[in-house]
Amino acid sequence: MKAKRANITRGGELVRHRRDAAQLKRPGDNILALVHTFSILIGRAFYGPLEVRHHLSVHQWRILLTLAHHPGATAVDIIARWALQPMSVSRAIRELAQSGLIVRRIGSSDRRSQELFLTRKGQRIYDTVVPDANARYHEIVDCLPPAARARLARALIMLIANTKQLVS
Repeated sequence: MKAKRANITRGGELVRHRRDAAQLKRPGDNILALVHTFSILIGRAFYGPLEVRHHLSVHQWRILLTLAHHPGATAVDIIARWALQPMSVSRAIRELAQSGLIVRRIGSSDRRSQELFLTRKGQRIYDTVVPDANARYHEIVDCLPPAARARLARALIMLIANTKQLVS
């Protein structure tokens, strides 16, 4: 006889049946489910506070981050780097340009594309946000020793490369 799943509340927190918790203790059982769950939790733990405190959407922050490290990147570059939807990147670029945080320039090698750059104001915003972003990053990943972080990074790079081939 199958045990019925019970959802009960303790102190305002949803507690699921023990079987759900047991599944999370066996990470090899469903790696993609764990990656998805981790991704959602990153959104809540990392980007949520940054959006509230700095008034930037996740996509806007990713664009600023990309341009700080890769000045002149195009929308296509940003879409490829972050695996984002083109429409959401276009919207975020438009909002950042309207706010004076980035500028668009005609591409030097391809006149049909627009290279994107941080403005002074955009650089100041980036410089203001990056300490909070770095601190949150470390709060999330420092539970792993450096060797485990390196192994995880290599595994994720392999999974991403393999999945990109499947999508192409």
